[in-house]
Formats: sequence, C-alpha cells, structure tokens
Amino acid sequence: MPNMPEFPVCFLGILEAGLTLTAINPTYRAEEIVNQMNDSSSRFIIVHYNMLEVILQVKNHFKNHLDIICVNDFDGKTRELPSGVRPFSDLIQNNIDVSKLDKQKHKIDINESIAFLPYSSGTTGLPKGVCLSHQNLTSNVAQMCIKEINTIQETTKTHQDTIIGVLPFFHIYGTQVVLVRSLREGSKIVTLPKFDPKQFVNILENNKNIVLYAVPPIILFMASHPSVTSKTLENLRFTGSGGAPCGSTDIERLLTKRDHQIVQAYGMTEASPVLTHSVPDSPCKASVGYCVSNTFVKIVDIETGKTLGPRETGELCFKGPQIMKGYLNKPEATAETIDKDGWLHTGDLGYVDEKGCCFIVDRKKELIKVKGFQVPPAELEAVLRQHPSLCDAGVVGHPCSKAGEVPVAFVVVKQGVERPKEDAIKNFVADKVAPYKQIKHIIFTEVIPKNASGKILRKQLKELIKTELKKEEN
Repeated sequence: MPNMPEFPVCFLGILEAGLTLTAINPTYRAEEIVNQMNDSSSRFIIVHYNMLEVILQVKNHFKNHLDIICVNDFDGKTRELPSGVRPFSDLIQNNIDVSKLDKQKHKIDINESIAFLPYSSGTTGLPKGVCLSHQNLTSNVAQMCIKEINTIQETTKTHQDTIIGVLPFFHIYGTQVVLVRSLREGSKIVTLPKFDPKQFVNILENNKNIVLYAVPPIILFMASHPSVTSKTLENLRFTGSGGAPCGSTDIERLLTKRDHQIVQAYGMTEASPVLTHSVPDSPCKASVGYCVSNTFVKIVDIETGKTLGPRETGELCFKGPQIMKGYLNKPEATAETIDKDGWLHTGDLGYVDEKGCCFIVDRKKELIKVKGFQVPPAELEAVLRQHPSLCDAGVVGHPCSKAGEVPVAFVVVKQGVERPKEDAIKNFVADKVAPYKQIKHIIFTEVIPKNASGKILRKQLKELIKTELKKEEN
C-alpha cells in the first residue's frame, strides 16, 4: 500500500489486535510478493486497488488461503470489486460493535510478541523477516523523543508541525520516524504516494512549520533543483537525513537556500531503526551523531573481533532495547548478526571519536543502497542466472550522484550461445524485481572472480567497473 491515510489505520489496528504486520513495497513484482507472503505465513492482505490485479494473479501461489481486503474508494470514486474481495470500508463502518472486538484481541507479551515484520537483507543475502516486538518499536520512538534530539514539537492550541510523508510507510524509516513518531506528537502528516517533484514543491510552499525526514536524493533535489528556491523553503523548520550517508556538500548547498536545522541519523531495519542521531546545530556535518538513549556502541576489528579505541576504524556494533528479536525462522542468520552477548553487528565500518560521536567510513556488507532502499546483490544474481543465455553473474553497486548507488551486473554467457543484447537482459530482470532494483549497466566478462570458498570478490568487480564503462563510452 502506498502512503495514504488508510495505512496508519491498518498499521495501528493490526498492532492493537495483537497480530503481526508485514508491509510490502507496492512496486514489487509478483515473484517478490509471493516470496514475502509465504515466508511470513500471511493470512490476510489489505491492498490498494492499483495492486489488486497482481495479487489476484498470484493468489494461488500463496501457501495459506488469503483473505483479500481492498482499498477501492479514493479520488472520489468507488471501484467495483470481484467476488471474494472485501472493501476496506467494511472494516471501518460506524455500526461495528467495538466492545466485541476487545474480546477478539490476541494476548501479547510486549517484549516477545512480534508486532512488525519488515524485510531486510541484513548485511548479506536474500531478504529476511526482521522480528520487531512491541517493546522494540515503542523503545525506539521514545529514544527519538528525548528533548536533546527531539525535532517534532508537541501539538498545542497554537502550534502544530507539518510532517511531509514522502518516505514510504512500508519501510521502517517511514513507519517509525515519520508516521508513528508524528502521531505521538499530534502532528499533521501530508502524504505523497510517491515522490513527485511538483507535488513536493507545492507542499513545501503551502504549509507551515514543516519538518522533513528524507533520504539523500531528496536532499540533493532540494539543494540543486531550480524550482526549489529560498522562498519555497521559508516554512521548512527542520530536515533530517537517513537511509544512506548524505554528503556535506549537499547539506551546505541546501543551507545556502534556507538556513535551518539539518541533522543526520544512522540506523537499520534490525534496530527499529534508529541507532544514532546528530544534535541540531552540530558543527560536524560528516558525523551521524551520538547513540540514542540506552544504546551502546563499540568498534571491533573485522579480523580479530578485538574492541578498538577512539578514531580506530572497525565494524560498528550496537546494543539496546530497539534491537530486533532475530530473523524469522533463520537462527543461523540471526547468530551471524547478533552475537552471544547481544551486540548487533551492522556490517558497516566506522569509528567513534573521543566525545562518542559516530562516523561511517564504508560498508563491510555487500548491500547496495539505491535512493535509501536496500538492493541485495544475491537476489539480482539469482535472477540473472535464470536467464537462458547466462551461466554466472556478479552484481555490485556503483556510485551515482542522483541515486547514491546503482546496480551494475557482470555476466558470463554460456558456451556456444549467442551473446544476448544488454537491453534484453535488463528487461528480463526488470520483469521480476522492483524498479529501484533494476540493473543500470551490464558488463560481459569471461569469468566472475571468486575466492576458494566460491564467494564473489566484489572488490575486484568494483575496480573493473570504471575501465569497462569507459570502453563502452568509447
């Protein structure tokens, strides 16, 4: 479901009932939807009318019988639904006896019962269900609301912040940082089903006391696009950036248009999601800030596991009440991410200075981040290997000023088979994955470099990209 008023109704209603919610990216293709629905053992789905056709096409591939509820009333029109599909309006009728609903609630343990099941690739591999308890979610919202870093003002008779809901609510960043946190403070939320430059600028120009949580591509848009002027931003009170590192140059360019508070935060789905948050008016724009309350950080050597000191670069590890319970039905993956002492190993490289300020240097993990979204190389490689003309593939991220990174695929053609056209391979992948996962460049090679255990040597592939792309340009 895209960002729309029905989303928080569903989200909060499901949690209040003691059930577990998993949110699906509305740009997902059929295969991706089936994988998530089956892995999560889902039994009900609430879907926007624009996605209903896809759900009906693949419903026979779901392992459980699925009750389908559809949001079919929007834009002043009510769409007709096929037999067996219930309208969303059935759930919110005034004649429902609410007292009876209390008896149907599932009993929960706030520390153990899973409230939200977003999907993440973690540090490597295919998407996995991240088990977040009620305690995980509420702890992280409370951590974001302490006065030192709280950026959303509580609604009063004379003041109400406007939150631009442009980050997708199906993503943990949009769910927790934008949606739940804003509702806690009684803020007004203006939703965008997707980022549209004209609509976005219109919202900036026609609202007051604006608080914006964004990803770096949106920061870049505001900093560089001519339609965004100082006047456009005059009601922008605060900007927060997360999802991926944001360059200090883009932040400085935005500040020249509108001098206001800009902070960066760091987190991951496995941490509900916020781990660190910079302090407003901090002079260090390159930092992702300090640990949020009740959260501990340590830096460990990636080879020895030894704890390192200030300004020594290693893997960032965190411990706190917002850390997930584990990956759904994947104890080995959980053990690889959370050690026996409860430390979450992020797969990111960084350091902490003498004051406890955290800095991200690089990513140990293989994950590609496109506009703040996770793109697991293993998933794209699996799709590429399904192509009838290819026998092997390796995918890595390549820097992009607009998207942060884009996927680049190295592919090996089967012996005796005619080399397929690059566009044909791209289209083959595009039919199976969401738009942000689509491959930007295809590079043909004789072999994918791997180590003795068969793991792809991605560093070598990244070194080859510039040379190969220059050859194509010439």
